[in-house]
Amino acid sequence: MKTQKLWGHAFDLQPEKIVIEFCAGRDVIGTLPADSFLLPYDVWGDRAHAIMLYKTGIITKADIKVILKGLGDVEKLSKIGKFVLDPTKEDVHTNIESFLIENYGVEHAGKLHTARSRNDQINLDTRLYLRDQARNFTMEIISLTQVLLKAAKKYEDYLIPGFTHTQHAMITTFGHLMLFFANQVLRDANRFTLWYNLHNYNPLGSIVSYGTSFPIDRHLTSKLMAFEGPELNSIDELTNRWEAEADLGYAITILMNHLSVIAQTLILFATPQFGMVKVSDLYSTGSSIMPQKKNPDSLEVIRGKAAVSAGYLQALLGIGKANFIGYNRDTQWTKYVITDLVRECILGPKIIEGVIETLTVNKEKMAFWCTQGFIGATSLLEQIAAVYHVPFRLAKMIVERGVKYSTDRNVVDFEAVKKALKELEIDIPITKKQVEDWQNPFEIIKFTKSFGGPSLAANKAAVILMDKEITKLTKWLKAKELQRTKADALLASEIATIRK
Repeated sequence: MKTQKLWGHAFDLQPEKIVIEFCAGRDVIGTLPADSFLLPYDVWGDRAHAIMLYKTGIITKADIKVILKGLGDVEKLSKIGKFVLDPTKEDVHTNIESFLIENYGVEHAGKLHTARSRNDQINLDTRLYLRDQARNFTMEIISLTQVLLKAAKKYEDYLIPGFTHTQHAMITTFGHLMLFFANQVLRDANRFTLWYNLHNYNPLGSIVSYGTSFPIDRHLTSKLMAFEGPELNSIDELTNRWEAEADLGYAITILMNHLSVIAQTLILFATPQFGMVKVSDLYSTGSSIMPQKKNPDSLEVIRGKAAVSAGYLQALLGIGKANFIGYNRDTQWTKYVITDLVRECILGPKIIEGVIETLTVNKEKMAFWCTQGFIGATSLLEQIAAVYHVPFRLAKMIVERGVKYSTDRNVVDFEAVKKALKELEIDIPITKKQVEDWQNPFEIIKFTKSFGGPSLAANKAAVILMDKEITKLTKWLKAKELQRTKADALLASEIATIRK
């Protein structure tokens, strides 16, 4: 018998491919060199730099033609996997320059590195890479948020217990919970746009922190690469090379923390003790020894990667601590950390999205847990205070004693309330029906009026506002894509003109 996995024969559906990839991590699959992620950005930066050198008269038309032809070869070979990075040449920058010189001669290709350093190149490549990742994460979050809002509408009347201290607290709805999930990740999406606003500036031209005597045009290279403009200070750019990485790492880490909250909530709700939801086989894995097990591994891995993400972020912050002015070799490690961080976490939103879309929700079990553990006590307190104008602190004392005196350990008895009122010498004409209704989960939801709470009206208002936020974020993405398209068109136009 051919065995591919040691589990899964009790599954109705086999886990999604991305679940296996997300959960397996580096168990059996190696990772690519960090510079392999940066290669296309290095080619882009080389082209922009070469065009700028030509247009400022630093190199000749013969030089630029040779350089552009060589860069075209690098691009074609890399797309088909035939441009292999040689570790003896240290990095992607030297690999590309060596290829150009070896194939086209130093007379022309040797001029590409005029007026720049490898510090320039790695800072530029990483910035372009980070910028794309900021957009990628934003797109993933928008997709996840749309799924969560759809779930919020679907489950708007599914009552569930709310918790504090991991114990029953007050009544809410599963739709309200979905809106909580949506609200926190929408904030994450905006955090990625803030990264873009802070760091979409061109570091190329900082050289080794102190500029150059060549008459370079940093505004031109900024336009050719869709930057808002050049960075203002060359020392800042190289000394704080870790900062853009750390800011993106922070945004990713907060996102992963939020996804971890979602994961932990669903893991607990899916346990037999809660029994309120079931995670699909598509997002579960099995055991090598226990035939019955269907484990929410995809959600557990989210929790694990949230912790790993925080470690990566700390590494980025540590690398940036106490740098002396100018380039320091420590900052070279930021590219390893940030590419690992992105690789570990980019599938996180998609995993949660799939879990929510395929989740089985037990409405009856949710409603059952809404009748346990005096969960209606706060509602009873509020109604006594509101209807009979009893001072809030006195009303709380009434219900606290009612809890203590109740024979039913899930709801406050009418007789217990009467006993408490007598002891406190409070005379109000409260009825048995009121005591029961004010603790009824379905009545409690009707009482809830505060904006942002679990009422149907509040949920609908929140969905509308979040839809508007998604529209705003979508427009932002389109604007950035248009900016990139214009830069690509300008670059192509310059290359076409030179080739004539």
